[in-house]
Amino acid sequence: MSIDRENGMRDDDTCDGSTAGPIRCSSCDLNEVCRLYGLIALEGRNRKPMGTLRTIRPGAHLYRAGAPAGHLYAVRQGLLKVVNVTAEGDEQLRSVAVPGEVLGLEAFSSGTYATDAVALQPVVCCELPLPLLEEQGMRVRELAAALIRLLSRATAPTLNHARGSIRTRIIDFLLDLSARLKQRGYDGREFTLGLSRQEIANLLDARIETVSRMMQRLHRERAIQIKGNSVTILQLSHAD
Repeated sequence: MSIDRENGMRDDDTCDGSTAGPIRCSSCDLNEVCRLYGLIALEGRNRKPMGTLRTIRPGAHLYRAGAPAGHLYAVRQGLLKVVNVTAEGDEQLRSVAVPGEVLGLEAFSSGTYATDAVALQPVVCCELPLPLLEEQGMRVRELAAALIRLLSRATAPTLNHARGSIRTRIIDFLLDLSARLKQRGYDGREFTLGLSRQEIANLLDARIETVSRMMQRLHRERAIQIKGNSVTILQLSHAD
């Protein structure tokens, strides 16, 4: 058992009831890389893994923009927000990372992290040292090909949440998050956002009052159910 000195959580700490359990390795974007060389082999491992687990409390940083990039991170449990911080210190929310997704891939080209990654819930990440990946990639064709496929998935076009009416933006945001969680083996129907209304408004390029009114309207229409920071998808569709 080890302690994360920055955030004070043990590797075996469990998340509270608002966070789903760890994702299966087979549903993770990094699975192919790990399977080839056992960098993190959490399920059925026969040898000691060469990576480590990183645990982060809500509100703590996984990494900060401009910091030297020494690791890739595969989200194993919990949600994180990926943000840019302006010169004035304001946060611009770029995306929400779900379990199974990989963070820090920009480090391959720049050597530094391009954004801040902040835990929205108790988070567990698989932490893979970049020097080890680069060394293996230079020696082994299969691993290099797996890394290329991983980078290709990361650069695929993402949904623009700041287009359309505010109703369309909120519906698209919730359905996109639901679909990504379902793709990873979670229920996808009920989840905890961990985002404030202001952060959602930031992501959707809208006013907080407008976001709050529309989410309450969808709740009254029984398209979704809101309880605190938890959302349940009831009868929500892109056609609404």
